[in-house]
Amino acid sequence: MNYLFNILSVIILTSPLQVLADSKIYQCEVMSDAHIKNDGSLEILQNNSRIGQKFTVMKKTGEVFGDVMDALKNPKVLASGSEKNAFKVLWVQKAASKSGVFVDYLNIDEFVKGKQKPFGFFSGSLLLTGICE
Repeated sequence: MNYLFNILSVIILTSPLQVLADSKIYQCEVMSDAHIKNDGSLEILQNNSRIGQKFTVMKKTGEVFGDVMDALKNPKVLASGSEKNAFKVLWVQKAASKSGVFVDYLNIDEFVKGKQKPFGFFSGSLLLTGICE
């Protein structure tokens, strides 16, 4: 009887922690990779190494962990996401020359019903799309 009680106690105590952890992050996977060609059209890259890669986004800070976007620093969360609005993060980094900047943008459609939320990541002419949970 004690054994059963201990197992149930562990399950009950750890279950809310998992829910809490999941509510603070997005786990994302890249499903398509494309870039804007010189003529303005969009080229979908097939069999690219970024397809299938996963990354994690911290909802509070906008920090991203994973090979796809690991180099991005100093994120600014523009919108936290809700039932009516997307989660939005912006990165602005100075280029090597003092006159230029790089701007990167991540949009996760938090308002989409269900666990899977589509995302778009834009960096210059690069466009990555996929699903976050």
